[in-house]
Amino acid sequence: MPGRRYYQSRFLVTGVSLLVLGAGNVLIGSTKLVQYERVVAEGRARGYFPDTGTSSGILRPVDDEGERYNIGRAKIDLYHVVLSGGLLMLGLGAILTAAAWVRVRVHREKTPTAGGPVRDAPRDSSL
Repeated sequence: MPGRRYYQSRFLVTGVSLLVLGAGNVLIGSTKLVQYERVVAEGRARGYFPDTGTSSGILRPVDDEGERYNIGRAKIDLYHVVLSGGLLMLGLGAILTAAAWVRVRVHREKTPTAGGPVRDAPRDSSL
């Protein structure tokens, strides 16, 4: 079976797995990042700026808009990490997959066919 050699290579399976997981993280991270950046932008457009650092805002109770803004900022940080991790996994997966694919191809060219190694015919010493 020619495909068996590919899925038995641990490096190739690991590389492809990292590619799939990394692509999922990049997709989720980028879409959620856009979503929560919109939430934070809406909060700032309504005049909510908790970053000003005034001392009167420290003891003030947080309203619903402030809580939504703070959660949005925290989720932006979270999805930046998810996106960065996904890009890292994509890079490592691509390198590992390419190296494993080359390794499997080179190994396949070195191994003899299914008939076994070709041996020289026995020499007849009577001639």
